[in-house]
Amino acid sequence: MENKSKTIIIATVVVLVVAGAGFWYWSKSKQAPSSKEASSLGGEIFDKTQNQLQGQVPDTNPFKDQRNPLDLIYQNPFE
Repeated sequence: MENKSKTIIIATVVVLVVAGAGFWYWSKSKQAPSSKEASSLGGEIFDKTQNQLQGQVPDTNPFKDQRNPLDLIYQNPFE
């Protein structure tokens, strides 16, 4: 019984150390790309695939002034 609890504690510590090292490596790899990478083929493809219409999409709601489109057709008798 005592051997089993020691094994669980050791396994937990190993998992936490591996998770911590993975997080550290992941956070270091998210640094900004250098200017060399921006001029590469991948950088050019990334620039060309960005959203060209960001913030320029027209409002397409035909009922923006009217809350219920059926108000003109049907009058509620209980109002």
